[in-house]
Amino acid sequence: MNNQRPRRTIESPNLSSILPHDLIVRILLRLPVRSLLRFKSVSKPWLFLISDPQFGKSRYDLAAALTHRCLANHNDSEIESIDIDAASLHNYESSVVNLKYPLSSPPHENNPVDFLGSCRGFILVAYGRGNVIVWNPSTRVRRRIADNLEWMKFHFLNGFGYDTSTDDYLLVRIEVNLWETYIYSQQDPDIITNHPTRIRLFSMKTNSWFYLEGAYAQYADLGHCEFKVGSFLNEALHWFVTSVETSNHAIIAFDLVERSLSEIPLSQILARELECREYHLRVMGECLSLCCPGDQYDVASMAEIWMMKKYKVQSSWTKLFVFSTCNIPHNMFFPICFTKHGEIFGSNGSRSLMIVNDKGKLLDECSFDWYRADLLHCGMYRESLLSLPNDFEEASGVLEEAREDDQLTSSLKETS
Repeated sequence: MNNQRPRRTIESPNLSSILPHDLIVRILLRLPVRSLLRFKSVSKPWLFLISDPQFGKSRYDLAAALTHRCLANHNDSEIESIDIDAASLHNYESSVVNLKYPLSSPPHENNPVDFLGSCRGFILVAYGRGNVIVWNPSTRVRRRIADNLEWMKFHFLNGFGYDTSTDDYLLVRIEVNLWETYIYSQQDPDIITNHPTRIRLFSMKTNSWFYLEGAYAQYADLGHCEFKVGSFLNEALHWFVTSVETSNHAIIAFDLVERSLSEIPLSQILARELECREYHLRVMGECLSLCCPGDQYDVASMAEIWMMKKYKVQSSWTKLFVFSTCNIPHNMFFPICFTKHGEIFGSNGSRSLMIVNDKGKLLDECSFDWYRADLLHCGMYRESLLSLPNDFEEASGVLEEAREDDQLTSSLKETS
């Protein structure tokens, strides 16, 4: 005998009959990305609205406190996406979301996955066998980039950014000398090949590669994979390199709008310290920063963060933080970014993420069982609904059938 009570059907209220259309749009624009993705199934008008690229742009521009997340390889089939502003890194259910890799081909020792940059919610993902993917982890939108570049006696500096003048996303690759070749050339100048710096761009709008004409100074990468990833700030990509001409460390900037390459000036005190200790380039608090993680073999090790408070102003370089790393596992701390509370989120260069205050006090720490132990090369991104150029047009035919309320979508343009 079936004693189950019949399930009651509860009809959700028709918000369009309760609230003005423009107010509905204003409310939706301020909701989290994951909520909006679920709300696509509420109705066909909402599906069309939330899928509209103009909605994604409006929400990104309005979001004063965008959610920061950190990507790290987890295993052969999944990537972990970690909310750095969660109440606790230990609360796995609230801070971590497991995502599938953007390609069905799983990573392994001969096909590792690297994160080569991020911009406006998109991550540049590179597979060891040559596949390069631009991927939005929030919406799972992805696009493969044709990559047929050959490795020679130079290396690539990689970066991914957005050109506001053309509404285009660009992948930037700068050919520089290998660090090992540069070091050997200091002992034997005949070893190094006079290889000029060359810049190659990929346009997401035209879906094509092209070289930039011009003569540029020669640079060498600094050996570690982290130094090859460009930091996006003020419509430019930045790398920390060595000048072949002067043998000094330098920050170079490629302006995506002007299509020009230049050097960012360093203060004299900072330049002297760069010759003695290892520093890493970061964008922290919307400022260029050079961070020293400390020394795991020195019990008196100190971590430092230098910040350029005014972009391209040499005198604005300031040593903002100095603290001991003796209470941090492995005696090293690699800053990644600031949390929304002003604390410093980073790693110890192994399998631990942590949060410290401005005095270096360890506030939160959690170890993860990652596929790769190198946390220096994790991917940072902000959740967004943004789409890539030409992606929306492919789906517009399907979404056009869902347009049942023109007033709802027209109010979006009025709001933005």
